[in-house]
Amino acid sequence: MELKKHYLALAVLSATLVGCGGDSSSSSNDSADSFVSCENDVCTLSGTIDEDYTLTADKTWVLSGFVKVGLGNGGVSSAADVQALKDNGVTLTVEEGTHVRALNDGVLLVTRGSKLEAVGTPAAPITFSSYQDDNLDGEGEWGGVIIQGFAPQYGVGGTGACFVGNTDEVCNVQGEGGTGVGFYGGNEPADNSGTLKYVRIAEGGKVAGPNNEINGLTLQGVGHGTTIDYVQVHANLDDGIEWFGGTVNVTHAVLTSNDDDDIDFDTGYKGNIQFAIVRKNPTKTAPSGSNDPRGIEANSSDAEFVRETEGALANITIVGSEVNKAENSKGDGLQPGMRLRGALTARLYNSLVLNFDDCVRIDDADTDENEATTGTGMPTGIDAVSDVTLTNVIGSCDDKFYAKRDADHENGTVGAATIDLDEAAALTSSTVSVTTWEPVDNGSGFAFQPTNYVGAVAPGTAEADAWWYGWVIEGSMDGIETQGE
Repeated sequence: MELKKHYLALAVLSATLVGCGGDSSSSSNDSADSFVSCENDVCTLSGTIDEDYTLTADKTWVLSGFVKVGLGNGGVSSAADVQALKDNGVTLTVEEGTHVRALNDGVLLVTRGSKLEAVGTPAAPITFSSYQDDNLDGEGEWGGVIIQGFAPQYGVGGTGACFVGNTDEVCNVQGEGGTGVGFYGGNEPADNSGTLKYVRIAEGGKVAGPNNEINGLTLQGVGHGTTIDYVQVHANLDDGIEWFGGTVNVTHAVLTSNDDDDIDFDTGYKGNIQFAIVRKNPTKTAPSGSNDPRGIEANSSDAEFVRETEGALANITIVGSEVNKAENSKGDGLQPGMRLRGALTARLYNSLVLNFDDCVRIDDADTDENEATTGTGMPTGIDAVSDVTLTNVIGSCDDKFYAKRDADHENGTVGAATIDLDEAAALTSSTVSVTTWEPVDNGSGFAFQPTNYVGAVAPGTAEADAWWYGWVIEGSMDGIETQGE
């Protein structure tokens, strides 16, 4: 991941706004709109959706190229620019039961100031997939869903919040995912990019370039005013969900057969995740390319050191397979279920890891990218050690429960890191008590739902009563035990 800051003149925004068509208050599905072309019941979306629009369940919708919602991925240089993007923002509404299909180059990009309102139901979820077939099991057949917002992002190398020192605290961070992605970021933790509920995203992960991939769901500077609940990402060639900064919380996530990481957060993400099921591909014997499939990766090390990164997670079930035990094209193999890497803060509660090499690996920050020597790049007064707490986290893994690497050394001991293992490796009790649930205070008022069990689903829950049942992709959860202790 390589991020760059750009501070552009107002003229860039003005040029973007000139010539946009359509009434911003319109909700008509009129095929005369410049961004949609319909033939019978098949409608192709392309270019920029520059007015409020609704995708209905009675049509087949096709994404061609980068389909942008709103005009907000250009640069901003003042508070007036930000307000203009909001005033001209549009909402793309997707009806329950709608299936949106994408050509090979298809990407849905929701830009700053605009919203995606995709609210399905358990009986009629919304699906995003490729146009190639109906089995929903391909990899890298299209891009994915990218959402950009005005929430804070923190610069790599410990350089602080993007907006600090800029006129009107504006921010322009170049988004990952290809040249069409544009900019995100700002200083609005409560920014609202819409709602995703009972949404399935499958078969994505187009590679835009080295270290520049599209995740199933990419969240770039997305604020906690956004609601993401009951979301599945399936068979993505890259990560399931990746947070680049921002503050958006996520609950009830199903992440199945993704080829790289499933939960990945960095660049100053401050948020909370509860009830998530991770299942690595049960039939694939090795990852694609240089992918290193882990259940959770949080990164704040080497050139990507960002001390502000903080996540709190509860009731996560992570189940590995042979794919996370095989070598990738770099010769790396034997991946951990979680890799919490660098000078970050992470708290995990009531969670379960199965069938990896190590269940949990924690690394301190390596600030000079040299494992043989002591790092010298850490900003003055910043601690290099990771601050990780594991409370009622249990696992069954091939090598050991827990591995630790000190800064700039391949094999270290726990050292000075703040680690509360809570006798995690030996914990088998079906009664789990957490004295204090400590969510990340990102301004959202998020509170964990207290649970007395480990894992994403309470023991004894009938499959038909599990929160994931009935709306996830058929077959994606076959044979998996989602309950803990």
